[in-house]
Amino acid sequence: MTRMVIGYLLILILLIALLTASFPHLIHKGIYEKIFILKSEVVYENRDEQAIWNFTENDKAISLFMNNSWQTVNLISVSHPIEKIDHDSNGNKIAIINFTKTSIGLGERVGYNLTFRLTFKQRFLPEISEDKSGVLDEISEDLRKTYCEPTDLWQSNNPVLKEKALEISGNEINVLSILKKFIKWIKLNIEYKSSEIPRYPNETLYERVGDCDDQANLLITFCRSIGIPAYLQVGCIYIPQYGRNLTYWSGHLMIRQNRVGWHGWAMVYVPPWGWLPVDLTYVSGDLSVKPLNAVKEAALIKHYTFQYMNVTGGNYVAETREFKEFLEKYEFYIYEDEEINEIMTEEDVERRRIIILITYAGCIFDLDDLSQKINVCE
Repeated sequence: MTRMVIGYLLILILLIALLTASFPHLIHKGIYEKIFILKSEVVYENRDEQAIWNFTENDKAISLFMNNSWQTVNLISVSHPIEKIDHDSNGNKIAIINFTKTSIGLGERVGYNLTFRLTFKQRFLPEISEDKSGVLDEISEDLRKTYCEPTDLWQSNNPVLKEKALEISGNEINVLSILKKFIKWIKLNIEYKSSEIPRYPNETLYERVGDCDDQANLLITFCRSIGIPAYLQVGCIYIPQYGRNLTYWSGHLMIRQNRVGWHGWAMVYVPPWGWLPVDLTYVSGDLSVKPLNAVKEAALIKHYTFQYMNVTGGNYVAETREFKEFLEKYEFYIYEDEEINEIMTEEDVERRRIIILITYAGCIFDLDDLSQKINVCE
């Protein structure tokens, strides 16, 4: 059994951790850069009296964050030497670390620690509107071949899923208008509900429930089935008030999270703007009334969210379920501890100093408008 443990474990975390409670929305405004430190500790333990846990290269693989115009992420420390830098089947950069042991027997443990430095950069979306959107025929065949073909996860040729997509989209050819219809239908018909394992799109459609990536995968399948390129993206969100201890898979998976939550959303190709994030669950406003808020108010745009990995193929649903069975079959356990902290920059210190000065002066301003409000305190 092939297992990309850390990559899919983090996807599992987003399935069961984020949005199982109400989180405050941390809308950023007028901030050009923010720096955070993410620390992660993972421990594997064997309590089985007969089985030995033999580690594969995939067990030693850690996914690395993306670097792009919206963020810069550096791995600044790791507790074990890195054997090599590689890429997974989705093209995400990974590091293979060198454990001190190739296997563990009864009562043994092996673990590692990681520290990332994450720089958040101010984000902007293009001004999207239905009247400026392209139509289906403007999407290239190359994009459709890469991002619309049916997969084991996104069964875009499934008759039930395809029929539902065609029913919702009707005769519409405007890509943004079709996307708007899909978002509204999912909002009205799929209830948010988490589970210990991710669902396939047909299960989400049949059961009428799903969490962040379940709903995203249903949307992706709808899009692909009528020729709109789409894939899944995963990332983490800095949430200052959030902290939780989670236990799943009959106690074989234990997770502690402090100020960090994992999330999944769809990336959909809409001409002429290209790839747009579509967030069905961690947004402000009612998507049944304003469906395009799924784009305009996406966590990737409105919160301190870091893009972690793309899922463009494969079948992480099956691999997650297989890994759950693997752990539960034996007395194998995983402990994960994650924490994210904001690092104060000189600009942050100066902004806070100004706030204090203005507060003592008797009035508080929005610092984004401060330059226009000098000498108006009374």
